[in-house]
Amino acid sequence: MITLKEVLELMDKRDENGNPIPFSITFCTYSRQKKLGGERISIDKAVKVIGKRNEKTIVDKRTLATQAPYKNPNHYRNHTRNIMIISSQQIRKIHIRLIEKFNGQQVTW
Repeated sequence: MITLKEVLELMDKRDENGNPIPFSITFCTYSRQKKLGGERISIDKAVKVIGKRNEKTIVDKRTLATQAPYKNPNHYRNHTRNIMIISSQQIRKIHIRLIEKFNGQQVTW
């Protein structure tokens, strides 16, 4: 078992070159506005995304600091994070309270 706090810390970890460390994750979908969800999604390799500028995905905070201002997604207040699926380069917004497994371990909070 792993706590949600540990999951969020592991998502933020970087290797010695400053690149994000890939992780596996299983979570449920839910849209409060559309009242849809309940689909369980498992991703083998994903990384946390910091932002997107000029159609280029930013996974490094140092790059983000050199870019133009952007709209704050309020991830902390909304309990969300953006992750990028490495194989397809698709970006998904996930709700952190709906994470079920992280690197094969059951998540508790």
